[in-house]
Amino acid sequence: MKDSESKTEMAKTIGEVSAALFELRDAFVELSLALKDWQFEHDSERKKQSEETLRHLLEQVMSARHPSS
Repeated sequence: MKDSESKTEMAKTIGEVSAALFELRDAFVELSLALKDWQFEHDSERKKQSEETLRHLLEQVMSARHPSS
């Protein structure tokens, strides 16, 4: 009887550990998705800033080549 109880407890413990590992995996997946979203937003902001800087520099170059009198 004791051996049966021990196996039952072990099975229960393994089930709990398994469930906890699945929850941990899900949390890591959510974290990964959040980081990808953050990276995309960050890269979009940097791209927008680069485009604005390029536009400003092109305007300066064009005004230097064709000064208005």
